Amino acid sequence: MLSEGAAPTINSWIQALGDNIKSLKPSSMTDKRRLEVMKHQLTELKRTSRRMQEEINVLKEEVNFLQEGKSDE
Repeated sequence: MLSEGAAPTINSWIQALGDNIKSLKPSSMTDKRRLEVMKHQLTELKRTSRRMQEEINVLKEEVNFLQEGKSDE
């Protein structure tokens, strides 16, 4: 359960968006094309989100390393 007042993570938002896209039933070729574009955009969003999280983790490690070095002085 989500704690009260806590915002959902980006992964929660992406998953919900993906579930909503999967539930759509296109009724025309135009709708089918739009749906395909949305699926592609969602894939790119997932990829970008993963890269950003990896970058955040690297930066956190660097900050921790710098803080440890500073406290040793």
